[in-house]
Amino acid sequence: MSSAPADSGLWSLELLHEIQPAEGAPGELMKPNDITMTADGLVLVAEEGDAHVKVFDANGAFVRRIGRRGSGPGEFQGAWIAARGDTLLVQDPMAGRASSFRISDGTYLLPRATSCCYWAPLGVDGAGRAVMPASHSPPDTTREAATFIRTAFGSAEADTVFVWHRRVPSGPDYQWEVNNGDRLQMVMSVPLQPREVVVADLRGGFITAWNAEYLLRVTRDGSDTAALFGRVFSPLSVSGAEKQAIVDARVASMTSSSGGPPEATLRTSFDPAKIPGVRPPFERFWVDLTGRVWARRSLADTTVAEFDLFGPTREWLDVVRVPAAIWPSAEWTSAAWGTNRVAVPAEDDDGRPVVRVFRIVRKGAE
Repeated sequence: MSSAPADSGLWSLELLHEIQPAEGAPGELMKPNDITMTADGLVLVAEEGDAHVKVFDANGAFVRRIGRRGSGPGEFQGAWIAARGDTLLVQDPMAGRASSFRISDGTYLLPRATSCCYWAPLGVDGAGRAVMPASHSPPDTTREAATFIRTAFGSAEADTVFVWHRRVPSGPDYQWEVNNGDRLQMVMSVPLQPREVVVADLRGGFITAWNAEYLLRVTRDGSDTAALFGRVFSPLSVSGAEKQAIVDARVASMTSSSGGPPEATLRTSFDPAKIPGVRPPFERFWVDLTGRVWARRSLADTTVAEFDLFGPTREWLDVVRVPAAIWPSAEWTSAAWGTNRVAVPAEDDDGRPVVRVFRIVRKGAE
């Protein structure tokens, strides 16, 4: 457990450029759904709707389009993506199938059966395999686990791994239920409630955490503990006004487009009393291509996105801050962490999609 950052004030994320081709241009961004980055800085963006993947070079110029909507070879209905070398893997949760493509020319390579109906980002583990969330039930139904399918990028070989949870969020206090009359319409987790976070580890198997405490576990096979790391922190309280603001923001996001539940129904369902009185230390975390871990802090301050940076050897290096105006606010938004860059999808002031690319900088480094 680190009590102070080893490189305090030395690390930063600096906006490098924005990817936003002109309207009507071949690379125009429509509705980015997922994003990944190669070691040499290529940015790949999966589009929702007219399913395909757009490839941009390290300077942000459009290079090519890969795939298309459909159910045949090299086609997909939806796309969650990961890249390794010159190979792109596209997981289609609608079809329960993943397809490989050569990034350099868009050539379709091969398919493999995966898991359907799980819409979530992919990862890459220490063996260079794509790791995708799956819906398979664990062999021990008395315990909770996150299930993943692991597959090589260049072959159809695959296996299934279960990453066992250390703690399980359960009970009515963890959920908001939205009802339409006497019919349950949807269930969602209450904001700020503790949860298990599981991420594929580029230096091995997985990193997991119960985010009510600042202790991350490195596991090789989903059941062992190879290492523990974290930092000392003081819990931040959540006021009644903050809880109400969280409810207001969630209601606004769900009523901004037609077809959702009425505002009155949402306000009845979203009980602010279920929101915890203290914040979890972090919302989620990512592993970049060097093995560094970026944990986004949970803060009441909406003007800044703040990250705790841990090095490849798991020591706490620094606290890195980015203006919230140029970083996605939703914690589930995809982010592509490369070797010395990170790319995130966002919207400009006019509501047009844009991908912002930041440089990862350490002062004094060559």
